[in-house]
Amino acid sequence: MKKKLIIATLLLGTISFANAQSMGDLTKAANTVSKTAATASSTSFDVAGISNQVMGILSPKLKLTDAQKPAVNSLVNETLNKKKNILPTMTTDKAGYASKMTENRADFSSKMKNLISPTQFTALTALLPKSASAVTPLVQMLY
Repeated sequence: MKKKLIIATLLLGTISFANAQSMGDLTKAANTVSKTAATASSTSFDVAGISNQVMGILSPKLKLTDAQKPAVNSLVNETLNKKKNILPTMTTDKAGYASKMTENRADFSSKMKNLISPTQFTALTALLPKSASAVTPLVQMLY
């Protein structure tokens, strides 16, 4: 009887130890997947594609001149690259991400104000999305 009790105890201990080890492995795997997803989202963020879409909206709507287009395109690319650098924090630090993106939006608007005329800027403010729920390339850039 004692032998059976000792064998059952050892078997139960071994199973518990194996489960504890696999839980640690699962936690490590979940953390790795989370980090990989954050990295993948920032590497899959297509700056050039979104930039072309944004310029496709801004050029005709703001009636950008040939002299303004390169400067505005450069600013759009700069804003998108800033977002790409901020994206990995989207899942790990939501408040920090929101704060940095708010700063990025304000920076974009203030720099655009210096590049375009007051009439064009008025048209731009009408185009800019007020929240991330709108479906437009400008949301992809600014939220």
